[in-house]
Amino acid sequence: MSQISYTSKSKRRTYIVDAIAECISSDKIFNTLDYRRKSEAFLKQYMHQPLQACLKKLYQESGGSLSENTLLAKVKDALLWEGDKKTIINNVRFLGVQHRPDFVIRFDNKLNIAVEIKRGESGASIREGIGQSLVYAVSDFDFVVFLFVDTSKDKKIRESSFNPLSKTFDERNKAFIESIWDNYNIRFRIV
Repeated sequence: MSQISYTSKSKRRTYIVDAIAECISSDKIFNTLDYRRKSEAFLKQYMHQPLQACLKKLYQESGGSLSENTLLAKVKDALLWEGDKKTIINNVRFLGVQHRPDFVIRFDNKLNIAVEIKRGESGASIREGIGQSLVYAVSDFDFVVFLFVDTSKDKKIRESSFNPLSKTFDERNKAFIESIWDNYNIRFRIV
């Protein structure tokens, strides 16, 4: 029986993945947008600039004195977005079906990260996003960041996994989120 091997989680790699997850789940984005009324495509387009800023900061932190032009060129080369007509994100073929992440980040041409964003108010969108994230995790990506945007009026999906009053997680949901990180290198966030 063959085994799937996953990229190891060094402190640096985990820091990069977490920075990307934080960037796209930032209150700055979701307190600014009327995300319940905006399409998923609009959300992704809006996240493009914050992702660029995040990558620029990560490159600045990684050392060396890079000129502004060099930094911008590195960011441009590192961030691929399916909504950019000039960018080609290759499809991942799995079980006879084509899949393509919303963003691909190739940090220093060493770390290959898929970013998947789904929005919705039911389990169907969550299941679709988790399924796609698993496909990316078993393909050519080292890590996956999956962001689910809860558009339900009462935030029932977000609230069911995290209780903001007690600041505690539902144990089953917490175990699942930790498990897909530990076993598949998928960082899952709900906003």
